[in-house]
Amino acid sequence: MASVRETAARLRGVIAAMPTPMDAASAVDLASTARLGEWLVGKRVDGIFVCGTTGEGPLLSDEERVAVVQEAVRAAGGQVPVVAHVGAATTVQTVDLARRCRDAGADALSVITPYFFRYRDEELIAHYAAVAAAVPDVAVLAYSLPALAGNAVTPATVRALRAIPNLVGLKDSTGDEYGLVQLAEAGGREFRLIVGADLLSLEVLVMGWAGMISGPASAIPEPYVALWEAAAGGRWPEIAAAYRQVAAACHALRNGSDIPRIKAALALRGVIGPHVRPPLRPLDETQMADLRSALPVTESTPHPP
Repeated sequence: MASVRETAARLRGVIAAMPTPMDAASAVDLASTARLGEWLVGKRVDGIFVCGTTGEGPLLSDEERVAVVQEAVRAAGGQVPVVAHVGAATTVQTVDLARRCRDAGADALSVITPYFFRYRDEELIAHYAAVAAAVPDVAVLAYSLPALAGNAVTPATVRALRAIPNLVGLKDSTGDEYGLVQLAEAGGREFRLIVGADLLSLEVLVMGWAGMISGPASAIPEPYVALWEAAAGGRWPEIAAAYRQVAAACHALRNGSDIPRIKAALALRGVIGPHVRPPLRPLDETQMADLRSALPVTESTPHPP
């Protein structure tokens, strides 16, 4: 098993936030989960993030989340790290799920701030300390998405989290451009900062952030991979061209906020079916036609049943 430091170093580049494939009855489809994971690895993403927002994590049972992690780990085959989102409303549930996903083979864990209630920074710090202490041999990322979770990981919290040995970084999905600067200052050199707002990818590349975790990149990975590969080589004309395609993907997939639309894009590409879990609803025929015309890719085949 890789050390926490070795795993942290692998959390970089384009980490695709993978949808959770489902069948027509809205049950988790593990065979399609494996197919999607293998497809993403074949598209040269740098990592796979499962059971987060794009993965409909809050709509899955803990047992389903563990099963998805196991299947994603098998599909990745050690070629790229699998990051399992284990965030929950309570510290007890988060700790339990963290241990189970570690045992299922996840390379790293991501923990959104506990949600519904508003918490003080010291309460969030205690939450993260408890989760990290429960899995000391696994790299842990804090996850800030205040628009949905109601609580943010502030720069002050980041400074405190740096003292936790296996809490190695932060996924920031606030979309706050100025906040990127403050977080970079708080994180220092070793803390892995990963953006969750696709349209800020140019800013974080210039600032030296480690990578991005993106829902749209799970359906249209090609421009994202091209962007980060061009950035690694300092090829600025290619960076500009790739970013235009990233922006087009974001526009087509509504910046990752529309999970049925991401699944529909993968269905149009022939990778998985378009099914979602209620109360989410799949796209209708008119919406599918609109998406088909908006996708910035040419590969398009009928989706599997």
